[in-house]
Amino acid sequence: MRAALLTSMALLLAVPPASSQTPAADSPAVVVRQWIERLNALSDVPATLDAFVALYAPDALHITGPTPDQRGTATYRGHQGLRVFAARLAAREERRVYRLETETARETTATLIHETPGPWGGPAVAVQIVATYTDAATKTRYAAPGAVFFQIAGGQIRRSRVYMGDGERAEVEVEATRKKP
Repeated sequence: MRAALLTSMALLLAVPPASSQTPAADSPAVVVRQWIERLNALSDVPATLDAFVALYAPDALHITGPTPDQRGTATYRGHQGLRVFAARLAAREERRVYRLETETARETTATLIHETPGPWGGPAVAVQIVATYTDAATKTRYAAPGAVFFQIAGGQIRRSRVYMGDGERAEVEVEATRKKP
């Protein structure tokens, strides 16, 4: 009996709990990574817009900086507003590659996803991003740093705020004109 109990305890200690093996499908890190993937996949195909909007709660807010034809922030409310945002972004940017920024220290590189509890009953998540895209109107390729702040509840985004460093945006040299080493 004692040997069986010790064996059971050893097995429990040797096998980590399932939650530490793979993150839950609605964990904040998974939601943020899905947001990046679905943002990059946006196009004029309705299914890509639907997939992006599905990450958000029905009454969600998405706040961004102004577009060239407006001043101040732009707030998109609910699924209908999010669909407008997604369609505009898909039309405005080609070859879009947004990624989570990485940090390196002491020969270790990590993607930092900062998380803290929020008063709405879910986490607040902050990430640094880097955006690379081609402006559809001018065909100029750009890279810009940014940050996104998420409020997540029940595995869905209830609010997101995107800051892009337009003052830090840099034109990227077209690949065909690069000199190869």
